Parts: sequence; C-alpha cells; structure tokens
Amino acid sequence: MPEYLAPGVYVEEVDTGPLPIVGVGTSTAGFVGVTKRGPTTGLPELVTSFADYQRRFGGHFADGALAGHTLLSYAVEGFFVNGGQRVYIKRVQGQGGVAAGVNAQGGLVTRLVADAPQGATKVRLATLRHVEVGVQLKLTQVKDGVVTESPAIPVTAYDRSTNEVTFANANALTALFESRYTVVTTTTVAITRANTFRVDAADQGKWGDEIIVRTEHASGASSPVVAYTTTAPPKVTLRSGAGFYVGAYVEFDRGLHKFFRKILARDGLVVTLDGALFAAGDLSPELVGPPIPPTIATVCEFSLSASYGGVDEQFTGLTLENVPGHYFKTIIDNGSTLITVGPPLGSTTPLSFPMGDDGLRTLLAGGNNGNPPNPTDYIGVDSGAGNRTGLQAMVDIDEVAILAIPGRTEQAVQSALISQCELLKDRFAILDPAGKLNLQLIQDQRSQFDTKYAAIYHPRLVVLDALTNTDIVVPPSGHVAGIYARTDVERGVHKAPANVVIRGITGLEQNITRGEQEILNPRNINVLRDLRSQGRGYRVWGARCMTSNPMWKYVPVRRLFIFLEESLDEGTQTFVFEPNDERLWPRVRQSISNFLSQVWRDGALMGTKPSEAYFVQCDRSTMSQQDIETGRLIVIVGVAPVFPAEFVIIRISQWSGGSSVEEL
Repeated sequence: MPEYLAPGVYVEEVDTGPLPIVGVGTSTAGFVGVTKRGPTTGLPELVTSFADYQRRFGGHFADGALAGHTLLSYAVEGFFVNGGQRVYIKRVQGQGGVAAGVNAQGGLVTRLVADAPQGATKVRLATLRHVEVGVQLKLTQVKDGVVTESPAIPVTAYDRSTNEVTFANANALTALFESRYTVVTTTTVAITRANTFRVDAADQGKWGDEIIVRTEHASGASSPVVAYTTTAPPKVTLRSGAGFYVGAYVEFDRGLHKFFRKILARDGLVVTLDGALFAAGDLSPELVGPPIPPTIATVCEFSLSASYGGVDEQFTGLTLENVPGHYFKTIIDNGSTLITVGPPLGSTTPLSFPMGDDGLRTLLAGGNNGNPPNPTDYIGVDSGAGNRTGLQAMVDIDEVAILAIPGRTEQAVQSALISQCELLKDRFAILDPAGKLNLQLIQDQRSQFDTKYAAIYHPRLVVLDALTNTDIVVPPSGHVAGIYARTDVERGVHKAPANVVIRGITGLEQNITRGEQEILNPRNINVLRDLRSQGRGYRVWGARCMTSNPMWKYVPVRRLFIFLEESLDEGTQTFVFEPNDERLWPRVRQSISNFLSQVWRDGALMGTKPSEAYFVQCDRSTMSQQDIETGRLIVIVGVAPVFPAEFVIIRISQWSGGSSVEEL
C-alpha cells in the first residue's frame, strides 16, 4: 500500500479490468544446416530476406566433398520466395574446417599512379612513406605474362606535394612501365618486408579464399615544425596540434631525409617524443628556397578494407600501437564480419605498416570446408545458453515456430527435430523425404515416427540452380515452411497450409498420382502434386501430422493449439505471485476470454457465438483449498477448433421438377 505521510493531493494510477493477452507469432522459422560461411558458435542469426542470407552466410555454393550437405541455401531461398519473412539460421560444420588466412607484411611496396615512359627520370608513386633520398627502388611490370624489371635505382629527390620521385640515371627505365601493371618495391635492407600481423577469415571454409584485403598508408594529420629542443626530454613545437595524439608515430620529413618518433605526451602544440635527444640541425629543413620548405611532421596511420561478395568494409585511422580509438586489432575485430586480425608479430613502427604484395591487395588463402557433418554435428551439443551448437542452439530462440533441417533425413536427426518440438511445445517440425522413394519406402520412413508435432512432405522439388543454370533436386521443407508462414500471415494459423501453389520451382522429382495419394494420405504423408493439367500448377495437397491420434490429425489444428498455448503462457505471466483469491479469478477469466473471443472472430474457432467456440473456468470449481494453499492457480480452457475441409463431397441426384398453382 502507498504511504501518505504529509497532507496533500495524491494522484495514483490503478490497473482496472482484464490485462490484454497478445497472440504470439507463428510464422518465424528456424533452419539448421551447412552454409558457405557464417559463425558456428553463438546464437542462431535472424535473416529477413535471401539477400540478407547471402550477405551473412554466403548464398549457394558447391563442394564435391560436401555433396548432399549444401542444400540449405536453396531451402532459405524457397522459404522467402513462398512468402516467409523471418528465419533464424544456425550453421553446422564437420571436422577439419579451416579459416583462410595470410600474414600481412610491412615494408615499402607501392605502385605507379601514372605511366613511366622509357628513359624517364621521374615517376609518381601512390605513397612516399619510407621514400627518401638514397633509397633504392625497383619497378616490376607484369603484363600478359611478360615480366619487365628495372634495376635498383637510387632516389635523388622527391616532391611531397606530388608524390613524384627523381632518379639520376636516365638509362634505368629501358621500357615503358604502365601504372596498372607495375609494382614498386625497395632493395634497401632497412625497410625490407617482414610479417606484420595475421589476417584470417571470420569463419571457417573455402569462402575465405575469396576475401580481398587492401591496405594503404594514410596520414591522420600533418603540421610544419616550428621549433624543437636540444635538451631532455626531446620536444617539438608544431604549428597545429590537431590530430596528433599520444602513442602515434610521427614522420619528420626534412625534404631529403625522414625519420620516425613516437609521441609520449602532448601539451597543446608541444609533443614529447621517445628516442635520443635532438642535436642542433636535426630537424632543420634540408631543401633550399626561397621560400624554404619547412620540416613537416605527419601522423603515420594506415587504412584497411576487406571485400567479399559485394560486401565492403572500411577501417581508417589505424595504428599498430595499442592506442585507444586507433588500435587496428580492436577496431577491426569489433567492426568486421569478414575478417579477424592477430596482434602485431614484431615492430609497431611505420616500417611495419602493412602493404599488399602488389601494392594494392592481399588475398587470403588456405580455407577448407572440412569433412561432411555427421548426424551428431547437426543435432549439436548443449553447452548452455548462447553456447549450444547445431539444432540444440534453436532452443535459445523462443520466436521460432517452424523448424527444419533441410535435406537431412537420418532418423537420428529427424528424431531430434521432433523431440525439440515435443519438449518445448511451441514449434512444429517439417520433415523431408529420404530421396526419390517408391510408395513403400516413403511409408517406411513415415512409420519411424508417431508425433503430433511434425509433418512430412513428399516428393522433393526441382528448382533452377543459379550456379549451373540447370535443374537441381532440393528438399521441400524450406518451400513448405514459407507456405506455412504465408498462410499464417494472409489467413491465420488455423488455415491449412494446403491447396497452395508452390512458388519458385520448375517441377517435382516424382509425379504422384491421385491413386498413389490415396495410399499415402491415410498414412498421414502429405503429397505435393502436379496439377498443371487442371491449370493449377504445383500445389501442396495434404495437411496431416505424423500421428496415429485422430484428435491431432491435422497440421492447422496442432499449430493452432501451439499458438493458443504459447499466447496464454506468455500473456498470463503477470498473474504469477498475485493474491490467489476471488478478486484475481475474474480478471484471469476475462483476460483469457477476451483473447479467445478475438481468435474466434478471426475464424479459428467453431460456433456462431462465443459460447459455442470456447469456455474459460477459474473459480472454486477448478481449485481445491489445498491447491490454493500450495500456490496453484488452475484455469480450465476449452476451445472448439475449426477443421480443414479435406474431402469436399458433393452428392447429386436426379430431381423430378414440377409446378404448382396457388389461389390467392
């Protein structure tokens, strides 16, 4: 009760009337299987379109070693084509998977930005990082398989405003070097190549071999040097301190030569550096004027981009030093979905900043999809919330209402699907047929199970494979799950997901006749039919659960009760720990009745009036005094579901018509 301790007016909010119960979603699916890429650890990931799936999991792919295990992408595509809107994906992978990777290397590697004619004494480079007078450069052109190399040419001058370097030897370039084919490297020992850090694909698999990593040297800020000390500690005064930060390496360019120092402290325009004391003239400009070009201090950074399948990620302002906001490993690992990077393997100076082998890019290599997953891999391991693998991971996603492992028909896998649905009671499984089966074999597969939480569909589907532009046989579960979702949205979960066109297919693996379906349907095997001869395309022509219990024979009835039970479970949580007496019970009854009334109005329940569609009891007749004393609130709910008109029977007979005359 509130306390009233001082005189005054108190305004209070009071809950009155029944609390509303909102129906849970029924159209969200969960698929488990092999994907081209994507994480194998952590929670399943939600995708909302096939393009979204391709960005995160890589789309269709072929791998002879994984034959029969790469059909999930076709199921996902079929799900969205048939009206599905949300599906959680959990990637499965067998043993032996390896992530593609490479050691990024530092040193001076760059490219020409303009063609260098034969006999040229000046060339323009993409970067002048590490380039100074005396450094020896070598041009290597690879064009049409022909390699043309220059000798090692010493640099005699450079122009930092144009990135142009000058050679003294006019005979060094004996051929035309075209910029798009030419790499520029150094033969100077001090800046030769060395491993900088490891770059790996974010996930295991051959997909990582397609990742392109590009690195460029960049300057975060630059400023002319105004003054410097020759006493301890070494300090430099800049004209502008913007963009200079503690931990950054700074390149001091005197015009002919360069050197690097790290900033240890900064106070306004003054930066304190590491290393030896400066002597007089150490930072004096080397070029003559007028005007005399000043010594320039430049913050040394690099940028990195990763590209794969239309996804481009850019990271700028990076350093190898562990500087907050600039440390390459923190920024890339927290921001990239394509790659991960290891710590520096050696020096963190600008001499080690990464550059691609061709001055542009680095290609990852060595990825491996591993061995085909076995049933245990698909079923997964329960290592606790957020750490489950395979099918077990779907336990963590309460929104999933439709469950499938497309293409996997091993009894252990399908049993695990059913077990999860029966245990959680908030989802329904769709099973695939085990190949191109005759009537007996599909019945044998069906006979392995007796459950009201799953349905099986036969035969498999034929779709056009975007990889080969030829037909391919795929499991029906993905397409059927999309039909479930579409029917739920358009009509409601009470409507049978049958007599609906299957979108996005070119045919069926087998043509099941009406006579054959008359054998399969009583065994609760849902048939996919070719009704093109009637002008009705390919359709789902069955809506039965795999159960021997006639009360739960139909898919829409079972899924309707899943919807009702889950909605009531979530909607009545607010009543837990409320005082269990006559004041609570009417509120419970009214909340549930209001919800069921709306379900009835939506057409999910029988009857011409609410009393014929449902009842709700919660009073002394549903609970004993012992129940109340032991903390039990017992509500009895009864509903009359609608059943699908599976057999439309029209009885027709002859009628002898006549006429009558009436006198008015």
